[in-house]
Amino acid sequence: MQTEHPDAARTRLSEDEDFVRLPGLFRRWEIEQVVDLGADFHLEEAGDASDGTPLFAVYRRERTTPNRNTTKES
Repeated sequence: MQTEHPDAARTRLSEDEDFVRLPGLFRRWEIEQVVDLGADFHLEEAGDASDGTPLFAVYRRERTTPNRNTTKES
């Protein structure tokens, strides 16, 4: 039996849920520059830069329904 590589499953999941990969790889402190309101994000570890800094792939999808808390406070 052939087993699927875990990254392949995550990529397929991202595609199935309409996530689109942003071009490039990002360092942890650069992620805040690409994250914005009104969208969902998925991050995946993507190896290390030549200096050993962890890199991340960032996936984005437009939110189809508002992410609001509909409960009232008493």
